[in-house]
Amino acid sequence: MKRMVLLLVIAGITAGPGTAQKLIDLYKTGPVKLVADKSYGAKNNWETLFDLYYDTITPDVGREEEKKIVVAPDGSVFMSHRNRHEIWKFGPDGNFLKSFGTKGGKPNQFPMFPVVQPVVDGKYIFTTDVNARLKFFDLDGNFFKAITLKYMTGGFLPLGNGKILLEGNVLWAAKTTDPKYKTSDWRHIIVILDIYSGEEKIIYDVFEPGDFKYYNTTNRDSMKMEIIPPPDGKIFLPNYMIFRRPVFVFLKSGQFLQFDRKTGEVRYMNAAGKETNKFKLDITPLRVTEKDALEHYEASKQMLSNSVSYARMVRDSTRISKGERGTTPGTVIKAFPNSDDIIRRGEEALTKLDSYKDINTYYPNLPYFSNVITDDEGNLLVFEFTAAEEKQSNIFNVIAYDNNGQKLARTSFVCDDYDLSFSDSRFVIFKGYAYAVAKLRNTTGMPLRLVRFKISN
Repeated sequence: MKRMVLLLVIAGITAGPGTAQKLIDLYKTGPVKLVADKSYGAKNNWETLFDLYYDTITPDVGREEEKKIVVAPDGSVFMSHRNRHEIWKFGPDGNFLKSFGTKGGKPNQFPMFPVVQPVVDGKYIFTTDVNARLKFFDLDGNFFKAITLKYMTGGFLPLGNGKILLEGNVLWAAKTTDPKYKTSDWRHIIVILDIYSGEEKIIYDVFEPGDFKYYNTTNRDSMKMEIIPPPDGKIFLPNYMIFRRPVFVFLKSGQFLQFDRKTGEVRYMNAAGKETNKFKLDITPLRVTEKDALEHYEASKQMLSNSVSYARMVRDSTRISKGERGTTPGTVIKAFPNSDDIIRRGEEALTKLDSYKDINTYYPNLPYFSNVITDDEGNLLVFEFTAAEEKQSNIFNVIAYDNNGQKLARTSFVCDDYDLSFSDSRFVIFKGYAYAVAKLRNTTGMPLRLVRFKISN
């Protein structure tokens, strides 16, 4: 539906005037060119390193190019290789050095897909997984220690002396006016964690309304959940969760910002979790169009049809054609008790989809932005949705702001040879270079690379 355009917000008090000036001079001169350093990783055989790129047997690990990278203080790069339950290390020259970790339950293994996180105190890299396990290794891949938290985790920022600033989120029981249901909100917390003592200190929290409500019953066969619609009854594109979920960005000073995609407001919080400033992004969010509504209608129709077909297949494949273990032919195996209900509800929803074609059914605009990342000089890169009709030029427009929301410059990022994805997991700016997991254009072999780009005019 949309592609993304890049806007830049300068957090002026998070970096000294000298360091911020280097970047702002580039932005004012513009355009900013990203040119691949061809000597970086020259000894790597990309065909064998990323040989699972075209593998469709393990779709649950995500696309092969979606690899998180972390740049260590010496310029070496650590990469999550989820397909293999491994962490890879590349040297400062970009050449592959080693991997560590395997699938398993031992201290130096990963039972779940590992995601690499920043270097702590200049000597420990760590990983997280969906069960909130943090595993710490030295920079040679030797296991150091593990910490298991009681909440899921988002972003991290090492503060020094074993302290880490992190975002956590956990389901929190919510009050409901209907006793037939149970509901839960999301509690987002900002925590300072001491990796040596294990001490945790919550310095800030905010609640987000939950996504679902559940029937209040202990009968497993009757347990159902329903989506909680937005209060105004509108359809939000791309979805309601993106609008309402707060986005947190950590700054080197230990301060952090909370972004609101629905309003464009930014709250500036000090290291104690107290608000000290607020401003609004100078962005005009795009209006939802008739074309957007029709695309959403078609996608929703296809999704519901697929769900009904799958539920019917599961139900029919588990019917017992010949009596087994005292059952009557035609009965449904108890392991799939909800198939008929899913089919009924899906078919009913398909009859009500015509309203999705009406643009008045939708919240009038897209979010103010889709993503925010930081560079190593304290600057914020804010990605804005833009019209699908714009040419896919691989040029990313940039607006620079100071900490009070004053616009400083307008420029663009340009990359001719690679398709880039600007996210905090795959694009890292470090000491005047941009490191990225990117796809080489116009190649007949393996397109995926770990690339270091020179940033210049």
